[in-house]
Amino acid sequence: MKIVTDAAANLTPERARELGVTVVPFQVTFRGQTYKDGVDIQPEDLYRMYIEYPDDYSETSQPSVGDLKTVYEQFADEDILSIHLSSGLSGAYSSAEHAARILERENVTVVDSRTVGPALGWMVETAARGAKLGWTKERILEAVHKVGENTITMVAFSDMKHLIHSGRVSHIKSIIASILRIKPIIGMNPEDGRYSNLGQEMTLSRAAHKMVNIVHARFGDQKLRLQLMHGSNLPGVELLREAVRGTLNAVEEQLVPVTLVLGAHAGPTVFGLAAAPLAVFDQLFA
Repeated sequence: MKIVTDAAANLTPERARELGVTVVPFQVTFRGQTYKDGVDIQPEDLYRMYIEYPDDYSETSQPSVGDLKTVYEQFADEDILSIHLSSGLSGAYSSAEHAARILERENVTVVDSRTVGPALGWMVETAARGAKLGWTKERILEAVHKVGENTITMVAFSDMKHLIHSGRVSHIKSIIASILRIKPIIGMNPEDGRYSNLGQEMTLSRAAHKMVNIVHARFGDQKLRLQLMHGSNLPGVELLREAVRGTLNAVEEQLVPVTLVLGAHAGPTVFGLAAAPLAVFDQLFA
């Protein structure tokens, strides 16, 4: 079983090689120059450019049908499980489905993760570990969906101009109406895979505590797998860590930059977290 994903999974090249996962890049265009995510640009590079050119915006494009078809053809003799960024945020899933239809092979299964970032990465990791253990496709799919159902992802901002410019929150009218005076908290809607307003606060500190309280309300005192992330906002990360202490029973993994395809639309002030009960992973691989 070959596992394929896209760069929204927040997997470093080293981690992807370790897992045996093929990562298909997105493209980002900024100030007339187009880059391949994870190939000739890293998230940190774009955040630096955003800070240097605060009045400019970027555009992203999903992996093309041709890109994915080429990858699938490389593994023609293997079953392929292709897990992608939420269809509510990008056309990557649609491109993957189209590529699979063109090939007219039954060995390609495409999964809409309905999420982004570390949460997507955990789903991909689960699939890769299951594949190495020789699990059936059905068992891997069941495990992937279980991880997705038990994971929460959310981010906050001090400046929403990049996200508003992207058009990806046009459906969240309450945010747009009060954008100048609140710090919104945005998560993923599991029903349609689009951004969802989880709340808003007047300060970043209160937003950080709100995010942590949302996690605690869902998972309680269970031991959690926790990944913090940010654009270029280490103060925001420290606010989250402060909120986590004394509230969550969490094992924090290495801090990561917000994946470029999300960060391109979120801007450098974004910070957030992904969390899931460690027991979910322990039970799957017991």
